[in-house]
Amino acid sequence: MPAKVAGQHFLPFLLAIIFVNNPASAQEINVLSILNGFAKDYEQDVTLKSDVTFGVKVDNQFYQVKAVAKTDDSPAHVAVTAGPPAEPTFYFYTDGETLKKIERGSLNALTGAAKAFESDFAPFDADVMEGFQPDAGFLNTLLSTMFHFWTKGVPERIPFGLDYTRMTHGAQASIFYYQEGFRSAYVAVKKGQHANQDERSRSNPFPTLFIATNGQGKMIINGVTSRVAKGEAIFIPAGMEHEFYNENDEPLEGILLMFGDGA
Repeated sequence: MPAKVAGQHFLPFLLAIIFVNNPASAQEINVLSILNGFAKDYEQDVTLKSDVTFGVKVDNQFYQVKAVAKTDDSPAHVAVTAGPPAEPTFYFYTDGETLKKIERGSLNALTGAAKAFESDFAPFDADVMEGFQPDAGFLNTLLSTMFHFWTKGVPERIPFGLDYTRMTHGAQASIFYYQEGFRSAYVAVKKGQHANQDERSRSNPFPTLFIATNGQGKMIINGVTSRVAKGEAIFIPAGMEHEFYNENDEPLEGILLMFGDGA
């Protein structure tokens, strides 16, 4: 057999051996490709006004994202490299399957991170590295990065509906946007579900507005049970206990807005 022909057969066989015996390399290339896609999009984001460096941990593999805001002399630049951040900072952690869902747009990062209590599991979450010292603006930096880095496009679109939710606080929810002093989400209480049944989550130190957009159900406000239905907006003052439950086949759906100090 001529050497050239032999080489043509041998090369694919060699590559197959490399990837079968080193699946982490294939995974790393895939994750880097996905993260570079988010980084490229983030370079065009008008909210990138200050330099920020953070980590991303996917299936226990660390990556560093270094975002440099544009100046009068140079455009914004966002670089992704394999390995942990060189200096202590915050980081996001998830698994490969969740990362793919976020890339496809079937799950947004804020929804992936939603949980009722700190001890709850979330498929997408954030933490800080040992030695990191958050400043006064850290919360806004974290929330802004969690939304704008992981949401592509101009304008940034957030699909919502039952198919985009996760269960949290006893009902289904998909998060729209969070920033300090403001939270927003789509919520759905399906048949048999009871939102805020756990007494630890029945009240907030800030006002809440629930805008019912579909279906009907029951609510318990400060111990009083009444009906809530499509076309109604329910205002819940800070500190007032509130629960929602549904005994109907059709979900009770609505928009949840939380605002003010502490939100």
